[in-house]
Amino acid sequence: MSLGAQRQVRREVERVQSRAIVAKLTEEGRAFLSHTALEHVGALTALEQHLISIAPLGEARYREIVDSYTLGASAAIRRWQ
Repeated sequence: MSLGAQRQVRREVERVQSRAIVAKLTEEGRAFLSHTALEHVGALTALEQHLISIAPLGEARYREIVDSYTLGASAAIRRWQ
């Protein structure tokens, strides 16, 4: 294989490796966001449940707040690229 062809192959291999690294980091970022959102939704849901038990008149508001956070977190995860 000529030197020019070797360089061309090396550049193509580097491009493929770069795309793979970016894809891996993107997926890790999405997983991190998902993990964090799940933790937050769980904590907020537990708080919501607690607040409903001590101040039941606020139930609709608590649910709205937790649902809004959940929808926002889901949207952020979907937008992650």
